[in-house]
Amino acid sequence: MKPKITNEAQQREKLSYWKNSGEEPLKNWKISDIIKEATEKYPNRDAICAFGGSRLTYGESFEKIESLAKGLLALGLNKGDHVGIWAPNIVEWYISFLAIIRAGLVAVNLNPLYECPEIELALKKSQVKVLIMGESLNERNYYQMFEKLMPEIAGHDFTKSINCSRLPHLKILISITASHLKGAYRWIDILSMGTSEYKTKLDQMEAETNVHDICNIQFTSGTTGTMKGAMLSHFNVINNSYFTSKRMLLREKHHTICLQVPFFHTFGTVLGILVAIQSGATIVLPSLKFSPSKSIDAIIKEKCTVVYGTPTMFTDLITVTRKRLPNDPSIYKKLSSLELALTSGAYCTPELFKEMKKVFNFKRIQSGYGMTEVSPIAFYSQPDDSMEVATTTVGYPLDHVEIKVIDENDRLVPFGTPGECCFKGFGVMRGYFNDPEMTRKAFLNNEWIRSGDRFILLENGYGQIVGRIKDTINRGGENIEPVDIENVLAAHPDVESVQVYAVSDERLGEVVACSLVKYENSKLDEAALRKFCEGKLASYKIPKYIRFVNDYPRTATGKIQKYRLREMLEKELNLFK
Repeated sequence: MKPKITNEAQQREKLSYWKNSGEEPLKNWKISDIIKEATEKYPNRDAICAFGGSRLTYGESFEKIESLAKGLLALGLNKGDHVGIWAPNIVEWYISFLAIIRAGLVAVNLNPLYECPEIELALKKSQVKVLIMGESLNERNYYQMFEKLMPEIAGHDFTKSINCSRLPHLKILISITASHLKGAYRWIDILSMGTSEYKTKLDQMEAETNVHDICNIQFTSGTTGTMKGAMLSHFNVINNSYFTSKRMLLREKHHTICLQVPFFHTFGTVLGILVAIQSGATIVLPSLKFSPSKSIDAIIKEKCTVVYGTPTMFTDLITVTRKRLPNDPSIYKKLSSLELALTSGAYCTPELFKEMKKVFNFKRIQSGYGMTEVSPIAFYSQPDDSMEVATTTVGYPLDHVEIKVIDENDRLVPFGTPGECCFKGFGVMRGYFNDPEMTRKAFLNNEWIRSGDRFILLENGYGQIVGRIKDTINRGGENIEPVDIENVLAAHPDVESVQVYAVSDERLGEVVACSLVKYENSKLDEAALRKFCEGKLASYKIPKYIRFVNDYPRTATGKIQKYRLREMLEKELNLFK
């Protein structure tokens, strides 16, 4: 598909503005509409299967969604009430998310890696009335963590509303466990609570639901350390998943998606759950938390055709596959079902694209770019993009999306000039829940949402990420883009991955620092790396501080938290006594 010029005046002026008017109209569907359609079309096709053998067809999923939705209404919930899900990637998460929305309620996605202070803050900020929680993940037992927040839960009669001053909005606790926990309903029991009388109420809720109603609150990933709940409507997420799946060509045949990313983020819910439902695809959950070895096993067992992941996840998949090769010479043949890779959540280097193609022989590798606040995709690769385009851009604007790139004075910059990327269109959130000040700051003229990303828009509508605006290093008045340095360092044969960031400096304000992961058995040291930079980087761009690490601090979706790298190094250097 060739990009269409849709604003000739802007094009003549050569300013960074683009609108993709689309070839199909926007869809006025609710999430319940696509669930019913998929169930009617594919009743006996697997909708989801998980590690351990749990497996549900679309028909079976629909029955559980309906039962849980009725059960939630039997608890006395009303339209628009907030229901939180605090659990890892399990089948019950999938059913809960869809049932909450089916019942006319708002699903609040909670990071399964939250510690006690974080879950307390998230529950307060989102005003969750009912919390559905999993059993455990890693060393955290969710019920035991909740007991720390609310010790009195052990003596609470679960049939009565919770009354806790620490969590004033929370009234009901539901646990996805086989055992009975004090003060909590069992998830499985809620399925049988929705008697036939609640079917009438369920249908009434659906009739009263508008496509522009909020159906989901997604907390932003927190790469800058701030927790905000983006309010997304049916209209937002349905159209984003529809037009993304169209670019992915998923509706041309039955696909099986290895979903490595967590459900709680838009990558998992919108691009995972909703894209799969609209395409009649099967979701495969390889593990509770990301495990490259278990992902490889799942791909082989289920003959997955599509893999979702962040660049880091694909790097790990490549490493595990190559390690298996000596003992399993047929490993590449076993992975031959793979056709498509979707990478998002962070910048994917051209080198990684080429390695993914080489190891897994993908027919297509596509990347997406956007943010939670736009539901989440704004740019996505075209199906027929060349490898060069796919590896050097984040794709072309999604249908019905407008893009502009502005300078620090909010004026359009010429094509090819770095500035802040802003979005407008169907996917833009309805604001941050109960946070008018942060909502105001997020928008430009009440209609364009700021990305915070330093970005280049090309004359053909394709885009390139330069870096985060806040990541730009100001070294004595000289602006330095971390990505420029990262590209040089990443070209060193011993460097597996690298992150460049600013560190405070008394004289210059900020100087360049980097943390990098070396390949196994590498003997690379600081002196050799600096020598490598000579002649490739201006002297002021060569990192003053170099740290070799095993991994980086990340959000649960795999996004690297550069602000934490900075904090850790500044603490090590004792810069703030």
